[in-house]
Parts: sequence; C-alpha cells; structure tokens
Amino acid sequence: MSNMEDAGRLGDITAFEAECRQATTLDQLKSLLDAIVRQFGFRWFALVHNVDLKSTTRKALLLTTYPARWVEEVIDARLHLDDPVHIACAKTVSGLTWDHLEDYISPNARQRSILERGRAHGLASGFTMPIRMRDEPDAMFTIARRGDDKISSPDLLSARLIGTVAFDQARTLLGTDELANVPIALSPRQIDCIDLVAQGKSDWEIGQILGLSRDTVHEYVEGARRRYGVRRRTQLVLRAVRDGHLNIEALV
Repeated sequence: MSNMEDAGRLGDITAFEAECRQATTLDQLKSLLDAIVRQFGFRWFALVHNVDLKSTTRKALLLTTYPARWVEEVIDARLHLDDPVHIACAKTVSGLTWDHLEDYISPNARQRSILERGRAHGLASGFTMPIRMRDEPDAMFTIARRGDDKISSPDLLSARLIGTVAFDQARTLLGTDELANVPIALSPRQIDCIDLVAQGKSDWEIGQILGLSRDTVHEYVEGARRRYGVRRRTQLVLRAVRDGHLNIEALV
C-alpha cells in the first residue's frame, strides 16, 4: 500500500472518530460503523459485550449488522456461550483472523457446527478483537465478509482503531457507572466446573465427575477466570455467585 493510500485510510479513520464523538445515540453510532466497515470492504460488524445475550439488559452492548436470522439463532440457541471465535479471542491481546482460529484452540464438534452455521448465513471470513476494561464485562469487535479472501495487515490495523474508537463512544452513551453490574456470560460447562471448584475439587476430580480430561477442565475454568479478569479461583467462584451462576450454598 502506498503512502498516499495509508494517509487516506488514516484520514478516514480520523474523520470517523470525530463523527463518533458527535453521536448521541447507539443507532447513530451503528450507522457510522456500518458505513466505515463497508468502505474498507467488509459486509458486517458486531460490537458486543461478552455477556449472556439471552438476558441482556439495556446496559449491555449489542450493536451489529449481522443477518437478523443469524442473530436470532445465536441468541435463541445460546450459541455465543460456546462460540469458538469468542473462546479463542480470550487468549489474544490484539485479536485474530478466523482462519487462524486453530492456532489458539482445538474446536470440538459443537464449535465446528457453530462455525458452519455462521458460514451458512454468509459469514465466511473475519477478524475479532477483544476489548477489556477493569471491573467491566469484556467486549469484542468483529468485522466479517462473505468471501475467503485474506484480510490484509492494513485492514487489521484499521479494524483495531475503529473498534477501539467505537467502543469508547458506546461506553459513554451507555453510561459506565452500571456496566460493572452486567453479568458475565459463562457456558453451562464452565458453570459445572466452577460449581465443583467451589466444592474444593481438583481439575482431575472434576474431570472424573464430568467425564472430561483434566486439561479440558482446566481450560474451562481458566477461560472463565480470564473473562472475569481475576487471578484466583476463589475470586472466580465469588463472581460466579454474584452473577447468579452459582447458588450461595456453593460457598458453604
């Protein structure tokens, strides 16, 4: 890419940032995002908090241009809780392109099925980046397109800048004071494992009870710990109780 093209792209993102700061509603922000991702050759975007979308509150972020039927399918079947892209994204600092998913995880049959179901709705390739804020739910920004064309380095850098700018304004529009109270999304298997952690079981013991390998149990628990941004498993159990994933009796 030439210096002139680089300057043009940076100018577009700078203009986008200025327009975002003028947005007074999430609908306006969504329109601005839609316009710029299309300008850079992508068809869809999603800017969401990593929470339980089935019971999302008005304080949880869910901005997307994904096909409506796919969004409904994801929420109704709770596919987001086991989405392999989300799980792999939790292991990155700056995000990943979907074709590098297996550099981070080994998708199981259900996770591969989720990928195929998304592809059936047209989402063939994309890039997803994590957005982390202390004492708030993690968020993710995704851009996606129909074709399998490789996503260029300038596109990746642009996506990171766009996602960061948009999320910053979205938090302002939502009001950050109550965001810390939005429950973190956990999969049923993660909840099962944390419940047994609360009972003092080791990863090996949990694996024996649930019919899982110790490594799989470890990944479930550590993935949940990363979502909450806590260092110790005792903190994880307390947060899970706070969010209603476990009964308080799990602590006694």
